[in-house]
Amino acid sequence: MSKRFSSAPGVLIAMPELVDPNFERAVVVMIQHDAEGALGLVINHPLRHKAADVVAGFGLPWTADGETALLRGGPVEQQSLWMLHDDGWGFDETMKVCPGVSVSRSKEALTRMCRSGERQLRLLVGYAGWGPGQLEGEIQAGSWLTATAGKSQIFDWPRDEVWARTVRSLGIDPAHLIGGGPTLQ
Repeated sequence: MSKRFSSAPGVLIAMPELVDPNFERAVVVMIQHDAEGALGLVINHPLRHKAADVVAGFGLPWTADGETALLRGGPVEQQSLWMLHDDGWGFDETMKVCPGVSVSRSKEALTRMCRSGERQLRLLVGYAGWGPGQLEGEIQAGSWLTATAGKSQIFDWPRDEVWARTVRSLGIDPAHLIGGGPTLQ
């Protein structure tokens, strides 16, 4: 029996041929991938809303960059709030994503991190989900590349550079991926 493939921990990189608007040039940080299915967060699809406005709605301060956008984590449960943060924080529901990065979802987590002035914090709404075997089929069909996830990729890189920089981290020139199909803006 062969070992089951898992993309978690790591990231998925959408290939240019993946025409689903939810995943156009997406980089998805994988949270979970097992026999039950897969779950991840798109880290490079900013919304026009600012994270500071979201936390202000909870009466909390935002001490990270005021221009930090709220991110669209995926098309599933878009009313759900997810937080990618420094892994020095641990709450009951916290899961490690990659070295230096964890994910949490509770109001307590948001409150404590905002009140303490945590600067390495990304807020996302919704998530990406796949049923059993679905993601494996999409990877096998060539819709996704897989790579390791990194703290800088999540917190430091400009959102509009995440896809190309992640592709380059694999030693691939993004222009070579685009050459076979239509150019996406």
